[in-house]
Order: sequence, then C-alpha cells, then structure tokens
Amino acid sequence: MNNSNDPLHGVKLEQILIELEKKIGWEKMGELLNIRCFTNKARLKSSLKFLRTTPWARSRVEILYLKTFCNKHKETGKLIRAILAQNAGVAETTSTEPAPFVWPTPKKK
Repeated sequence: MNNSNDPLHGVKLEQILIELEKKIGWEKMGELLNIRCFTNKARLKSSLKFLRTTPWARSRVEILYLKTFCNKHKETGKLIRAILAQNAGVAETTSTEPAPFVWPTPKKK
C-alpha cells in the first residue's frame, strides 16, 4: 500500500493515544476495546509500554483511531481490513491448539 494513502503514515502511537484520550477518555476506551491497561490505573506511559509489546491490543487501538478520526479517508476501510487480516494470520500461526492426529500409513514393501 502506498504510504501517502495510509492515514496512519507518520502518526506515532503516543499521538494516537493522546488524541483518543482527549476525544473519548481512558474509561470509554477500556469499555470499547476491552483492554485492561485503559481501565486499571490508565496512564500514557504504561499504556504505551503494553501496546508496543502486544500486537493484538495495538491493532485494536489503531482501528479505533481510524474509525474515530479517519472515517472519511478513502483508504481507511482497506487499512482496517489489512490490520484484521494480519491479526488473523498471526493467530493462525501462533495457535496453541495441537495439530490434529493423523494415523500413520503403513509403508509398502
């Protein structure tokens, strides 16, 4: 995707959190996203630390930012779908579910 069309291009995570906090507040972000770092003693520094190390939570925050501030941008829908597809791909490769059992086939002599 061309970065000039990306509404998140050049926007830092800190700036995203500051703008969301001003617009909707920590409590509402915690309700909407179901992320405890926003509901339990929410602070900018601790939230940044958590979101930088937790990709699924960061993607939720980015999607909320896009829906809140960039909903009129023509590339927003594509970007949200790309973030969701990326998360689905990561979830599939990091699944803790064991592989299904397959009976071994006897070798022919």
